[in-house]
Amino acid sequence: MRLHERVARIVQSWRADALLAAALIAGVVAYPAAQGILHGWNNLLEAGFGIGAIAALPARRKYPIVAACAAGCFLALAGLGNSDSLPGALVIVAVFLLSYSLGTVESVGWSALTLVFMGTGLQLASGIGVFNPFLVVLLIGPWAIGLVVRSRRRLADQLAARGRELDAERELFAAEAVRYERARIARELHDIVAHCISVMVIQAGAGQRLTHSDPVLAGESFDAIAESVRQAESEIGRLVELLDHEPSGGSDGIRLVDELVARAGAAGLSVSCRFTGRVDVLPKAASDAAYRVVQESLTNALKHAPGASVEVRIASADRHVEIVVINGPPTGPASGLEQAGSGHGAAGMRERVAACGGELWAGPTDGGGWQVQARLPSQIEPATVKAPA
Repeated sequence: MRLHERVARIVQSWRADALLAAALIAGVVAYPAAQGILHGWNNLLEAGFGIGAIAALPARRKYPIVAACAAGCFLALAGLGNSDSLPGALVIVAVFLLSYSLGTVESVGWSALTLVFMGTGLQLASGIGVFNPFLVVLLIGPWAIGLVVRSRRRLADQLAARGRELDAERELFAAEAVRYERARIARELHDIVAHCISVMVIQAGAGQRLTHSDPVLAGESFDAIAESVRQAESEIGRLVELLDHEPSGGSDGIRLVDELVARAGAAGLSVSCRFTGRVDVLPKAASDAAYRVVQESLTNALKHAPGASVEVRIASADRHVEIVVINGPPTGPASGLEQAGSGHGAAGMRERVAACGGELWAGPTDGGGWQVQARLPSQIEPATVKAPA
């Protein structure tokens, strides 16, 4: 610890008061001894009680009310002496510091009562019939300063507590941001991998069945598997780019729906896609959400409705773009993927759409199929939307 830090710790502790009290007591004893008046019961009595009042100084920081009461008692008893030659200014130093310490007490009522008590003792020490306004200033002045210091300390404590609360809230927000980011990455990986794996499994099964009967079609199935792998690699690369920084460019998600539908058709899904109006008016986040809604819907159709026809409709309306994906009931053999997946695909779609300010509905149709409908807000005025073709 550095020298100035040690000095600051001593000054702010009871040790400094003890050193000051020892110096004042030494002055109270040395001055009358040098004058040759430290004799007689009145001088000794007054000096002894003055020393008692000074001796209360070391306790003023921890027990200010007790120290002030003790000093008031000693000052009152010091009035029994009648010497005018003792150095009363040294005792006043102790009274000044004790008054200041009373001002820093939390209870202002008890502090004020103790100040009055100590002031009464000081008046008795000065003489009952002598009123000295300097004594009033000596008591009230440092006491008022102590009140101001107490309020500043309370304010500093409140600010420190608020700072700790803000630090705790910041840590909670950081943990929540990490959790949200992990959930977002997991959702992205689910959408990418689940779709590509579903296509690969279906194509692999078809290729295995066609290996002996139709090698040409079997080769096309394996080509579709390779294309799915390349697509998964490309989308994972986009995800890595998104994690590194926000990619520049326009809204490409909605424009990739055609390619997504083509891959699903190559996987054996009977799917059609129709665009109506201007569907390229979505913001980037909404465009990506629309792409993921179609992707997840096609993945679910591959898993749970093999052989069913799927219709994808994307149309612009007043201030939004509507995405509808409808599939019929299953007509082919089970795909074997019914139990695959984490079961969070529908929840992920809703979170994506809600994050863009849109809405999503999903449920069975009257014919035994399934329908997913999403509505995403666009970024143009209604008058600029083209009429449906």
